[in-house]
Amino acid sequence: MHPPIPLLELLKEFDGSVDDYYAPGFELLPSDEDDGGYPPLSSQVRPFAQANGSGSTYAIWLRDDRADLATLPVLLLGDEGGVHVVARDLPELLRVVAAGWSPMCAWDSLDYYDEREEEEEEGEEWDPCPENPAFRVWLREHLGLEAAEDPNEIVRAAGAELWEPFAAWIGPLIPDAVGSRRGA
Repeated sequence: MHPPIPLLELLKEFDGSVDDYYAPGFELLPSDEDDGGYPPLSSQVRPFAQANGSGSTYAIWLRDDRADLATLPVLLLGDEGGVHVVARDLPELLRVVAAGWSPMCAWDSLDYYDEREEEEEEGEEWDPCPENPAFRVWLREHLGLEAAEDPNEIVRAAGAELWEPFAAWIGPLIPDAVGSRRGA
């Protein structure tokens, strides 16, 4: 059993104070309940949230033994394949989440897109994350951070910065996670 992560505990308080999604499909998971659908990684990741409505999972990559787990990189474990670095640390992931965009993950790619723009183009009024404005206020007040204007910029920068250690770690465990992205 892992010790609680203070930032996730603070997020749980916010999560309990709202009645709807603050990011599309984002839901906190009970502690230590899940391996994110990737059993070979279970001792080296700590899943903590559903990333979308179809089952992709955010997990902290336990790449070293530092005490503050919120400072470790965050991975997205795709429900249809793909394991990707999504943020350098938990606060950076919360900026991605606060953008209100949805992840689309495959073995060779990870992109975020804004479902609200699609709905506006189709003339519909549906909002996949009606509590997003409240989450942005919470992020600003508690962490002094703003939502990412384009979460793909954060994801690509984190992926590029951590590619070599990530590929060295994940390659022997799940070869498909790096095989389709060699030279990325």
